[in-house]
Amino acid sequence: MIFHGTVEQLQELVGSLDIPCEWIHKGAFQMAVFHDGVSNLRLNWWPETGAVTLVGDPAQRVDLQERLELLLKQHAASGG
Repeated sequence: MIFHGTVEQLQELVGSLDIPCEWIHKGAFQMAVFHDGVSNLRLNWWPETGAVTLVGDPAQRVDLQERLELLLKQHAASGG
């Protein structure tokens, strides 16, 4: 997945998923740690390249990844 925008824009998109998360700056990348009470999912974003990865339990990750991919595509299509 790719996202070219600001961290604030990404935080807004991720926030629209309605899953509580905490954002942490980790040197070259930003990380969102999801607090859904079920999984250990984390989103990593490297602003320099735009690369977005979602890591954690595959059983919990699939649905969230599909929803996130759709949001990122919509954002890119809107010129955001």
